[in-house]
Amino acid sequence: MSEWKELLDFLSKTEIKNFIQEHIDSDINKLLLNHPSTIAPYAKEIVAQIQARQKAKRKLDPWASNFDLIFPPPISVEQASSEQTANYKKSVYSGNHLVDLTGGMGVDTITLSDHFESTIYIEQQEQLVEIFKHNCKVLSKTIETQYISAESYLDQVNKKNDISFYLDPARRDEAKNKVFNLEDCSPNMVELQAQLKEIGGKVLVKLSPFLDIKLTLKKLSNIKEVHVVSVKNECKEVLVLIDYSFSGEPDIKTVNFDHSNQTFNFKISEETTAQASFGQSKKYLLEPNASILKAGAFNQVAVHFDVEKLHSNTHLYTSEKIVPNWPGRTFEIVDPHPDKNSINQFAENGFINVITRNYPLSPAALKKKNKVRDGGEFFLMGFLDVSNKNNLVIAKRVHSTID
Repeated sequence: MSEWKELLDFLSKTEIKNFIQEHIDSDINKLLLNHPSTIAPYAKEIVAQIQARQKAKRKLDPWASNFDLIFPPPISVEQASSEQTANYKKSVYSGNHLVDLTGGMGVDTITLSDHFESTIYIEQQEQLVEIFKHNCKVLSKTIETQYISAESYLDQVNKKNDISFYLDPARRDEAKNKVFNLEDCSPNMVELQAQLKEIGGKVLVKLSPFLDIKLTLKKLSNIKEVHVVSVKNECKEVLVLIDYSFSGEPDIKTVNFDHSNQTFNFKISEETTAQASFGQSKKYLLEPNASILKAGAFNQVAVHFDVEKLHSNTHLYTSEKIVPNWPGRTFEIVDPHPDKNSINQFAENGFINVITRNYPLSPAALKKKNKVRDGGEFFLMGFLDVSNKNNLVIAKRVHSTID
């Protein structure tokens, strides 16, 4: 029996699962230094289970609350998709046979398998393979596993097969430092694409939210769609869907999961030719969500929703009326020219939210200058307008029909 199987057997004991559940909110450092003898000889591994569940609690609640599951090391949990983003992938990707070339924790593998007739999990770390096998049994999932690297697996695949691939390249180098360029991730998708193209089919790649989308479009071929996925206005993933039977310009699809789903789709050529109108700030200020800002739909969103942009480099928009289905946040200006006294008046107990766009002071500097902290009902917003004048206004959030 391998050491990993011995560890899994130990972690599967009822008394150990109970211990993890009882200490799920404990300070892991204190627990590691002062632990009972009952969890030896795997005290470090048990504490790591608690730490991993603490990291997964918000984004993977069903997993974190299932104490029959065994978690991989915390770093694998960090890179794993949330339940919401994994379900989104399932909504845009399906087929007959799926191969996950970078299995990891396996959240995406298990979720995507619902929309494929058969699924294979590929992973080059034995520990992760054994944990995934255990969790598949717990979740009653029938998924083939192979302890092999992505590159070695592809070497043995027959060409022109009806296979859909999924990749989530590791975004850390050998020294565990974060990397963001495609070529620096493992496996190297730029190098693999020729081999994947020979096999044919489709490939869905999960990439860093910090990735340069236009540069990615140049480095990878046959891209059919790019999905920019945000949760609560924080960009979480950039998904690239490659279809080796597709040629043409890809669709850029943005989604933000907040109170409801905000979506906006466009093409790069549309953004290039779109001519936004510019104007001074009116009654309402409109801020696009994080996915639109990441995707770079700065002009197209203005044209589509018939709103004015405040400045070519200020990604805030304005309108005299509420814009239905605006994919972002809407603010109503309540003081267009605030002074120190009015800022203090709206900043209840020193709390007012601060936002700056193309403004000389950062939010932190503006908060320090006015001796305020983020919070409360109102927003202090600084921006450069079409006349190249720096503006400071006080506004309040308005909930339109979608946000």
